Amino acid sequence: MKTETLLFAGMIMLAISGCCNKKKLARQLADNTVTSQQTFANYDYMKFESYYYHTTESTYEEVAIKEGKLSYTYFKDEKGDCSQWMQQKPCWTKEALKTKEVSLTEADIDSLTNKIEKYNFKKLDTIIGNPAETDRYYTFILSFKTSSLNNKVLFKSVPGGVTMPDAFRKSRDELMKLVRKKIGFN
Repeated sequence: MKTETLLFAGMIMLAISGCCNKKKLARQLADNTVTSQQTFANYDYMKFESYYYHTTESTYEEVAIKEGKLSYTYFKDEKGDCSQWMQQKPCWTKEALKTKEVSLTEADIDSLTNKIEKYNFKKLDTIIGNPAETDRYYTFILSFKTSSLNNKVLFKSVPGGVTMPDAFRKSRDELMKLVRKKIGFN
């Protein structure tokens, strides 16, 4: 009998705490202190994923966010070896790449997710830019994955060709702003 009473009391406490959380959430939504998108993002914090990749002869940038961790791999030409580089191959080597990792907060993910939604990244085509076979171009890859968004975009940049769409540029810039904030680059 005592075990049944404790079990029943536990169930009541669980129901009350769920009720109070729902009421608190409803109150925050009504007061505009939290948006439905922010609330939704809070629940998806550890499921959020993002990837960015861009490389040229003298640059390398790769950003990955998964399970609340941000990883940034980059090349910094500290010796100036690439300043006069003319070859059509990277001046950097894999050994010269550096990687830094940090943990992200729910607020970091929420802010980024809300901005990506605002910029309509999900409306972008999968491939942007159509260079001719003989054209030389640079690739930019950017992807975001949440429960309401799963879009990977490849942008092929050709001098004088299609310009980078605002949704892509703004989303990429927000991601890189987060990298600078968390990693400490200018």
